[in-house]
Amino acid sequence: MAIKTQLKIGELSKIAGVTPRTIRFYVQEGLLPQPERKQKNLALYGADCVEKIQAIRKAQNERFLPLVVIRQILEQNRFDYSALCDVDVPTFSTGSQQADVDISVPEIGEPDIPEEIVVSLKKKKLIQTSEKRTGDIIYSGDDRRLVTLLSALHNNGLSWDELLTSLDTIQGLVENIAELECRALLSGVMNNPTGDFQNLLQLEEKTLQSFINKVRRHTLKNIMVRYQNDLDYAFLASADEGYAVQADKILPILQTMESTLKPRSKDKRLLNDLALGYSCLGNLEDSLRYLQRIRRFSPDDLETQLRWIWYQRFTRRQQDQKRLREKMDKLVADNPDYAMGRAFMAIWYAFDTLETDDPYEILRLTNRCLQEIEAADRHLPEDLHEWTLIHYIKGRFFGRMQAVPGSLENGIAAFECIRDRQSELDKYYATQKPFFSQWLWPNIHLFLGIFYNQAGRFEEALKVLFHGREFKMLPPYQERLEKEIETAHFHEDKC
Repeated sequence: MAIKTQLKIGELSKIAGVTPRTIRFYVQEGLLPQPERKQKNLALYGADCVEKIQAIRKAQNERFLPLVVIRQILEQNRFDYSALCDVDVPTFSTGSQQADVDISVPEIGEPDIPEEIVVSLKKKKLIQTSEKRTGDIIYSGDDRRLVTLLSALHNNGLSWDELLTSLDTIQGLVENIAELECRALLSGVMNNPTGDFQNLLQLEEKTLQSFINKVRRHTLKNIMVRYQNDLDYAFLASADEGYAVQADKILPILQTMESTLKPRSKDKRLLNDLALGYSCLGNLEDSLRYLQRIRRFSPDDLETQLRWIWYQRFTRRQQDQKRLREKMDKLVADNPDYAMGRAFMAIWYAFDTLETDDPYEILRLTNRCLQEIEAADRHLPEDLHEWTLIHYIKGRFFGRMQAVPGSLENGIAAFECIRDRQSELDKYYATQKPFFSQWLWPNIHLFLGIFYNQAGRFEEALKVLFHGREFKMLPPYQERLEKEIETAHFHEDKC
């Protein structure tokens, strides 16, 4: 039997063990070469793409390299994929020096800080105060600035408990640094007394501050790289941020729906449902084809605009992304109460965190993502399907932010919200979007099981994951499911 030298995307997807959208995403990001276009709707990939995909996945899973690093390694080595296993990881500048960060520091006036917090700061000997006869608190210059900045941080969302705990920890570290600093100074003076001790002291203080800032930036960068490495790649590269369904599960449903569609039909609901259905299969070409039909007779339909921009993001080249992003920004700006637009904008910001190695930029984008999720929450739609998608997006986003206290619990709560309405949702999807429950429930069971594992709730994880075994999904789903079951079994036996 002759070995194929060129593969269709479905064939390549099956052999390489990834979804079609993963392949398109790799091509879009410049990690794989563009396919050869034999016909308008036929793209062929070289058989060597199997090894290339495996090399990329190995670099992600075993060397913990983010995509931005993988792309730079390939570019530097003329796309020799063996370099992903051999070369040292390149280092990058954070791109953000402290002087470049625009920070709005409040003017030093009377700090707005609760009395009990002042007492706690005094008790920890972080500030000193005195009182006027009128009862007003008097701070020294340095202390006034500190409490004013603390008040500003609190007004921007940080709790007093978080601030006091952080200061307490930092105080111990700084005291150790000061002790080491003093020893070094005394040792230097003993070995080489100087007539300009004040200059030596100032020079040493500036050197230490410069070094601390350097270490801080480097550590922030490493933390963010770990944060990126912890992300589940399915969040990026599978249909609607989950695992795609096997074609034989929902294709007959979609074909039945298509049989009722007249050639020039203007049934927006049916056309949008078909677009969504093919997305669940990872088939974005057909999704875009149905959306284009709606665009011809109803160019202002919000759902169509949103999905059109979103699906194009995975099929267009890197240089087209800026234009698509501008369209999405405009759609959200023009429709600030459109919860679905806000939710998809949040995912876009989440994607953007993987496109930079600048820790400040990652933090900024994460903040924007959270702003959009909060806005979507404020304008939750009555439509049950849209409500479900928004909660799904919230669950996936919060569930992946394990380093942030409370985020995992928020992710679990969002998924449990959907699961608690399963009976209601099954009735809904029996009459509308009848294919969607085939995609929804396997993903809910898998990711809820993952979150339970991460929260140490192993008995609940096993119950949910065993239920997930009943769904027959594409290979990456089953592999991840079994891995999570092993994890839950291991920890439960250990307990």
